[in-house]
Amino acid sequence: MKTIFCDIDGTLFKFREDFGSMMNYAEPLKGVVQTTMEWHKKGYKVILVTGRPEPFRKITEDQLRESGIIYDQLVMGAGSGPRYLINDKTPQGEQTAFSISIDRNEGLNTEILEEKKGE
Repeated sequence: MKTIFCDIDGTLFKFREDFGSMMNYAEPLKGVVQTTMEWHKKGYKVILVTGRPEPFRKITEDQLRESGIIYDQLVMGAGSGPRYLINDKTPQGEQTAFSISIDRNEGLNTEILEEKKGE
């Protein structure tokens, strides 16, 4: 089973420079709802990570639910700087941690994991 750690603003929702407008309206990006639904159907665990502060949890959960974005956990207050995923290799030496960086507001598609993993 795959675990996906995914950012919210600029990755799932359109990033807006004005934080207030981002809290009032969240616009799902192209392919996001379909992709997260596909991940759910495949049994992936989806953990959303955001720099949004903890006091905005309810607003964020409401936006995600209203948009139809399926996830398992929500980590708030992660900051806006670089994020690192650290994981061990299998005993056979297979890599178990991958990083995918997409252009801001590009959206997602169901093939993004396989396309970007080989880069």
